[in-house]
Amino acid sequence: MTNASAPSTTTGNRTAIPTIAGSQHSAPVLQADRLTVKYSGMPAVDDISLEIAPGSITAVIGPNGCGKSTLLRLLGRLASPDAGTVLLDGVAISTLPTREVAKKLGILPQSPQAPEGMTVGDLVSRGRDPHRRWYDQWSQGDEAVVYDALERTGMAEFADRQLDSLSGGQRQRAWIAMALAQGTDILLLDEPTTFLDVVHQLDVLELVTELHRDHGITVVMVLHDLSMAARYADRLIAIHAGRVVADGTPTEVVTPRTMAEVFDLDCEVITDSRTGRPIVVPIGRATTGDTTGDN
Repeated sequence: MTNASAPSTTTGNRTAIPTIAGSQHSAPVLQADRLTVKYSGMPAVDDISLEIAPGSITAVIGPNGCGKSTLLRLLGRLASPDAGTVLLDGVAISTLPTREVAKKLGILPQSPQAPEGMTVGDLVSRGRDPHRRWYDQWSQGDEAVVYDALERTGMAEFADRQLDSLSGGQRQRAWIAMALAQGTDILLLDEPTTFLDVVHQLDVLELVTELHRDHGITVVMVLHDLSMAARYADRLIAIHAGRVVADGTPTEVVTPRTMAEVFDLDCEVITDSRTGRPIVVPIGRATTGDTTGDN
């Protein structure tokens, strides 16, 4: 299912909440309303509002330090805003019990850490914690969910392996399996392809796409590789200096003008003949006038 969004609009001093095709028929599963976070008096996230439609894949792009990871942490309640609200299924996420949030939303931060010596099976089993009280015994149902998560991520054969012994791509699959074992419908991924070579980047993003396609999981991920983001996401949100600069389909967002504005990048944008998605060909730093006339 492809959910293309319309570009955001501005009304007065407030940025209107972007809409996504199909959202007229289904309420957003995740919303941000005028989120603001300041560090040392400077805004890291500056009055951002957006809606995430169920069953969509959204990629947040932008240069280092622009606020994209902070935004993802706010959406996943790993950080609290100085102003504004995050809504999960229409309810302020700050008012929900932690266990209830974890049943609906899984988040993988950058470079997640596990205790030394932990096996893949033990890690994935941790995904069942939101569904169990401290006095609950491990059930056959829990075992089935964990096995299914391992199978779906191609990690069943590594269940007894220690995480430290795996490749970077395999570790990312193990963490995604843990999130799947939570049984959530929303998955937030902060730079899931960092430190991976191009083949393992493809493996991870193909897995994310498969989970979205086969199980309807809603995905929001922060990505650095612009062409990868354009290839795998239905919607791109481009952020610069804590504010949304562009919001729309990959074709709408990945343009020479927007790349210059967001990344200070002079580039050529070509179309992938196989996917029809845009590909960014970097040329150098943008210079005044280089993108005049580009859309």
